[in-house]
Parts: sequence; C-alpha cells; structure tokens
Amino acid sequence: MTDQRIALLERALKREKSARKEAEKILEEKSLELYELNQKLKIANNTSSSASQEHLKANGVYSSLADAYLKMDLAGNALEMNDAAIELFGYNIQNESLNIVNLIYRDDFTYAMNSYKELVKNGAFTDYVARVYTKEGPYKLVHINANLIYNDKQEAIAAEGIIRDITEEQRARVLIEEQRAELSTIVNSSPFGIVLTENGIIIKSNKAFQDMMGFSANELQHIDPMEFILPKDVNKIQEIQNQMNSGEKNRIDFTQDIKTKKGQLIKVRVNITTIFDDLGKPKYRLSILENITEEARRSELIEEQREQLEIIFENSPLGIVLSDNGSLTKVNSALVSLLGYSQEELQALSFEDITHQDDLFASKDVMQKIQNGEQDTVILKKRYIKKDGTVISAKSSLSVVRDHSGRVKYHLVIIEDISEQEKAEQQKENLLRRLEKSNHELQEYAHVVSHDLKSPLRSISALVSWIKEDCSDIMHDSGHENLNLIEMTVEKMENLINGILTYSAIERAEDDEKVVSIDETIDNILALLYIPDHIKVKVNKPLPSIYADATRIQQLFQNLIGNAINYIDKEVGLVEIDYKDAGKYWVYSIKDNGVGIAEEYHEKIFGIFQSLTTDPKKGSTGIGLSIVKKIVEQYDGEIYLESEEGIGTTFFIKLKK
Repeated sequence: MTDQRIALLERALKREKSARKEAEKILEEKSLELYELNQKLKIANNTSSSASQEHLKANGVYSSLADAYLKMDLAGNALEMNDAAIELFGYNIQNESLNIVNLIYRDDFTYAMNSYKELVKNGAFTDYVARVYTKEGPYKLVHINANLIYNDKQEAIAAEGIIRDITEEQRARVLIEEQRAELSTIVNSSPFGIVLTENGIIIKSNKAFQDMMGFSANELQHIDPMEFILPKDVNKIQEIQNQMNSGEKNRIDFTQDIKTKKGQLIKVRVNITTIFDDLGKPKYRLSILENITEEARRSELIEEQREQLEIIFENSPLGIVLSDNGSLTKVNSALVSLLGYSQEELQALSFEDITHQDDLFASKDVMQKIQNGEQDTVILKKRYIKKDGTVISAKSSLSVVRDHSGRVKYHLVIIEDISEQEKAEQQKENLLRRLEKSNHELQEYAHVVSHDLKSPLRSISALVSWIKEDCSDIMHDSGHENLNLIEMTVEKMENLINGILTYSAIERAEDDEKVVSIDETIDNILALLYIPDHIKVKVNKPLPSIYADATRIQQLFQNLIGNAINYIDKEVGLVEIDYKDAGKYWVYSIKDNGVGIAEEYHEKIFGIFQSLTTDPKKGSTGIGLSIVKKIVEQYDGEIYLESEEGIGTTFFIKLKK
C-alpha cells in the first residue's frame, strides 16, 4: 500500500471536515438570523395595514434588521429599502428609482412570476429561492419570505418581504457535496479495502473490502471485526486497540492474516488512522487494507528459491565466485578447498592475484569484451595459483548479470579444476599414439605373416599337383583321396588367411561412401556366386538404396547370400531377399530353407573362427559372419536372425536410411 494513497485519503477527509465545519458555522449564524427574522415577520404579518406599517417604520423595526427588507407597490416599484437591502442590491431608492422586475434573473423569470401570482392569491409566500441581479456585481442567490399589505378596506396596495443572501451558504453546501463526491469516488474506486468504524462497529465499507471478505455492506455492519481475526492474533489486535485508545499512537501499520466469509485465510497490509472530533477525542477509525496474499506467496517463493540457491552455492562441487570489478565479493566452500585460502583471505584478493601470470593478458582481454557488451557468457581455460604456490588448470565459466539499465552489476564465475582431466587427456593421447603405432606394426606384421604363410601353401599345392600328374598311374584310390584332401585343406588355409586380412582391414580402410543401389549389388553378387540348379534366389521387391561404401556393402550381402546357398539341404532350395521400412532404418532380410541354426548358436556364430560345420566341402573359415557384423556395426546398424532347425534361417540387417 503506498503512502501516496493513504495521504490522498487523509487529505480528502480533512477537506471534507473543514468544509463541513465552515458550512455548519454559516448555517448556525444564518439559523439565528432566520429565527429573528421569523419573529419580526410575524409582527409584520399581524400588522399588515398601512397604518401599522407606518408605526413599525417609526419604531425602526425594519432598519434594525440584519437581512434586507424591501417594500414595493403591486407594479414592482420599490417603495422602501433598509440599509441591508441597499447593500445587497447596490441601489438606493432615495437617489434612483428601482423596479424589482428588472432584478429577476432572466432564466428564473417564469418561476418568479408564478411565485408573484401565489403571493397575490394567498397574500404571502415563504421559502422562495431565486437568483437576482445586483447593480455592481454578479447575481446572488436569495431566500425570500413575503406578504401583501392591505388598506383599511382590506385591499392589497403593496407587498413587502425579508430577503436573505444565501449565496455563501449555497457555496458551502456545494463544496460539501463536491468534497463528499470526491471522497466517495476515491473510496469506491480504490483497489484497497476501506473501512470506517465507530466504537468497534463497521459503519461504512467500500466495494473492494466487501469483495475481499465476501460479505455485503449490510452484513459487514452487523459483524464484529474481531471475528475476522485468528484466535492466536487476538491479543496482538487488542494491544493495537489499546495503544490507539490511549492516544499512544494515532496511526499504525502492520500485516495480518484474516478470515474471509468462506473461511479462507488471506494476508493483508493494514493501515489504521484515528479520526478525532472537534473536542479532540477519538471518534472514528479509518482502516485501509491491501490484500498481499499473492505478494506474500511470491516473497515466500523468492525466499525459498534464495535459500535453495544458497544451498546449491555452498554445496556445489565446483568453485563459485560472485565478483564485482574483479574482486572476490563472495566465494563458496568448494573454492576455499580448491585454492587453500580461507573465505576472508579470498575476499581480500582479486582475480588478478590468483591468476597465473602467463594467463593475465587473456583474462584481461575477455573482461574488456564483457565490459564493452560484446559478450555476456565466456568459457575459458586458465591457470590459478593456490595459497601454497602450486598451479592448477581450470575451466572458468563466466556469466554477466546486468541491472535494468543494462549495466554490469556483477560477474558469476564457476571454476572447475581440470588438472586431473588434462592429465587423463594427455595419457589418452599418448595411448592413442601408441595404439596407432601398434596397429600399423600389426598391419605390417599381418601382411608379412600372410606372405610367409601363403608361400609354403602354394609350394604344397604345386607339389600335390605334380604328384598327381606323375604318379596317377601307380597311385591307389586312397592315395588320390588323400591328395584331394590335402588340396582342399590348402585352399581352406588360404581362404582363412585372406579372411583374417579382410577382417583386420575393415576399420583401417578409407571409406568411399556414396549412394549404393542394393538391387545392383545383389545382381553383381548373383553373377559371381555359383548357384546350383536346384536352388532359386528370389528378390521379392525392389530394394531401397543406402549411403555407404559399395565394396563393404557387397562383402556384407555376398557373405550372407553365399552362406544361405551353401547351407541349403533340401531338394528344392529357396533364398528370398526382402526389406521393410522401420522409421529411420531399412531392415533387409535374407531368408533360406536350409538346415537352420540352433538358438544356442545365434550369438556365437558372429564370433571370429566360429563355424557350425567341419565339412571341408562347405569351405567355411568361421570368419564370414564376423566380417558381416563388423561392417554392420561400423554403420551404427544391427544384425540378428530368426531360425528353426530343419526349417531354415532368416538374417535381418538394420541399416540407417
């Protein structure tokens, strides 16, 4: 509740009180005068003959009147005026003639003529109020009581009246009404509840208070205000009442919880002012109530958030600093532990004092950009000097807090010790370098071993061929079978060496990624593979293309299709290639009606050197599915299968679109 609002209400009350006192004074004076006039008018009415008038005049009754007396003929010509009438109208009939009709305010002429007819008809009128012109100034508002004068034959020969100037009296009344209207407007339009009490009884309340409490104006006038107070606060309110009743305080402000009609609790800010009567005794109490329930809730929320922030500030594992112009205004416990200083010691230092000398220039450059408004948030690496002189490396996150005008109010700096992290990163870099060197050496070794292994295999293969040619006539059937077995073993050994080289080269080979047509890839594979007459390979529908390395995709599908053909044991074999849309992925499938795979081997078959057959005629090296899995995973994909022994197997390859 603002002091301006309260002052405005108090000024309005003072103005109304002042105007009321002034009006009461005027009315009191005029009432006395009116009483005297009425007494004299009674005398005049009882002696309204011309002879009696002369008697009154001779005795100075009219000349002594405080109000104006005027006598006129029936044509309106003034015949007699006392001093008060001369002063009121500005005319003196001793020096100039005056017709009363000329004094009638033009807008009141019809009303005046009707009143004159009433006078002629009834012989008198009272409480005639009209506006009249004066000689020197503006019109005046007058109150007139008049009667006719008769001769001895009871014929009307003139009229007389007592005229009272009520201009100031009317102005006072208007002023009171204006002040009352002004006060009523302020009270009724006020957003604050306003209550006027007398002897603890509510005699007036505004709409804002009625809406606030949920009661009508009539209901409030029959309720003890103490019913709004919680039992725990009764003593507090009684103490406030005692202070005001004793005159110790004439005005008091406090906050209070009160109950509404619905039983809801609201918090209000209350201002109570005592209004005194003319004798200086307390008469009324004016209470102004502002509903601050929401404001109080916001304050509680702000306080709760402040406490939470303080908890976060103090318990954060990161060092936090509130800085003003480089000084460490406020620091948390984590920074104290990090740098080894006490809070008091840190608050006596600046950022420059704890920054490594080699990082000072960069720090000043950042601060200058912030001051210029170029940046409000900055993250930089810098080194700090601990109390014991050791240096730590830290990541500093600096944020600017500005006031409503955009000026920098303070800086919030969060400091994270990354010394161990940097050591770990350095170790990681060293490890990666060693790993890269090791991989390079391993690749060279694989090629050397491959060459060294393939060379004797080729020699064995050549020797077997020569033996078969030279000794075919003298060799028994068992000898031929043994030589054939040697050739198959040599071939398997060579395939195994090639598979190992392929597997080891997958991650090292550079990608040549482009849009790969899977349909074309399948066509190329089917042209290369040997497909027995009893087996049919069917592509159910056109397959979608993907973005990848064409050679690797061909390796992937060739291994899977080759395995499907190789392990069909039915008289009529069928390999089906299909796909389905899985949102961000294509899921390709290769289905066969071969021997099937037991569930216990569904994961094992993707390991290197894992094969489900020992039949040399199948030519399995145990590396093919390992190569497939490695390629799929390189493209963040997935490979899995469904199989039933004796029925067949379906491999699913999930690749990104």
